[in-house]
Amino acid sequence: MADLSIIVTSHNKPRFVKEAVQSLLDQTHCHWQGILVDSGVLLKQGFFNYLSDPRLKVVPSGETPELSRTKIMASWCFNRILNSGELTGELIMYLNDDDLLYPEAFATFWGYYQQHAREPQAMYASQDIGLVAPDGQTRIIGRRIADRPGGRFCKGRRMDCRVDYLQFCHTAKILGRFREVYKTTQYHSEDKRDAHHADGIFMEQIGALTKIHNLAKVLSMNRRTTESANLEYSASAFGRVMVTIRAKLRGARERFFSSRRY
Repeated sequence: MADLSIIVTSHNKPRFVKEAVQSLLDQTHCHWQGILVDSGVLLKQGFFNYLSDPRLKVVPSGETPELSRTKIMASWCFNRILNSGELTGELIMYLNDDDLLYPEAFATFWGYYQQHAREPQAMYASQDIGLVAPDGQTRIIGRRIADRPGGRFCKGRRMDCRVDYLQFCHTAKILGRFREVYKTTQYHSEDKRDAHHADGIFMEQIGALTKIHNLAKVLSMNRRTTESANLEYSASAFGRVMVTIRAKLRGARERFFSSRRY
């Protein structure tokens, strides 16, 4: 049984996913389990054949063009693995293919969890924001600081549009409470209208159930690349808010015109 499980999503970004995977293999805490969900392109090419670490399993997502048109694929992959029964870790994290974890990430979250008698059900840490230039060089353009607890449960900070998914770590146990309260096993919103802040919605829902403890240490890098879907969204707090507002307005328009058709 692993101390921590992590779900990795891969959507045909060979260079970046290789670096993301390496950031897992470089973790100083050894007792982890990873499931990498690939869209199928790289898997069919044998791209992941070099991996021999038994802690990391690579599986096809099974997604289709029709599915990708109607659902947020990262959320769909996360939910699929969360409901698969394959995860064994007490703690759960998520990693998309163009982001990185720093070597002390697992050790820091697990250490905090143990030091507090396994009571924290959710945590978040500080994060660097990196911008990858066309020549491959990464420049740090900002930092998100975990300076206070989060979530409505403890009257803490707002998580949506303030905190990135990679800063977040939660227990497997809290998902049971999530199912009980919200009556669903769709933990991460798959609705396309939530594409710019599905992670924030999930964290807010968790934060309504339990205190989200803050760890001031910088444990990850949210990388903005030329292939990133939401460059403006993660480049700044203001960008995240503006893109989210536009997404909500777009969703409202879609619902309005959809209702007029019936």
